[in-house]
Amino acid sequence: MNGTEIYGIYDSDFNLMFESAINMTASVFEGSKLMEHPIEDGSTKTDHKIILPVEIEITLWISEAHYKDTYSVIKQALYSDSSFQVNTRVGIYSNMILSEMPHEESPDQSGAIIITLSLKEAVIVTTQYQALTSRKVKDSKDTSTVNRGEQKPVNNDSVAQTVFG
Repeated sequence: MNGTEIYGIYDSDFNLMFESAINMTASVFEGSKLMEHPIEDGSTKTDHKIILPVEIEITLWISEAHYKDTYSVIKQALYSDSSFQVNTRVGIYSNMILSEMPHEESPDQSGAIIITLSLKEAVIVTTQYQALTSRKVKDSKDTSTVNRGEQKPVNNDSVAQTVFG
């Protein structure tokens, strides 16, 4: 790509991806979802919102001289777990994962191929685990057995076993 390109897709090391493709358009969707709940009088109450992951569609034009190699590189990126950074005029979007690469082929395209890449932001969270102390566990049989030593099995006789022996 030349220096006048508006958009760029970069890997984690900030290397330009799909160099032989010309970026034509980018559609960026940044949105949120309002959490609505019905109340007794029939109206709806909105109490908070969730920010949705960013979604971007980029249309690429690839010339006949490069479309086989570039298509192969894009396909490898689709099936890998790589994340990308997308730069547009108004923003930089990180942790974008390539999710779709639909394209059409027709004789009208005069030896070129047009691919629309769909990318979606991967929001990665780290979960934390903390074991409860035995006092905070509701049922004592659910507590950790690591430091309790050898335990004898509990004899749970059923009513049928008691009656019939």
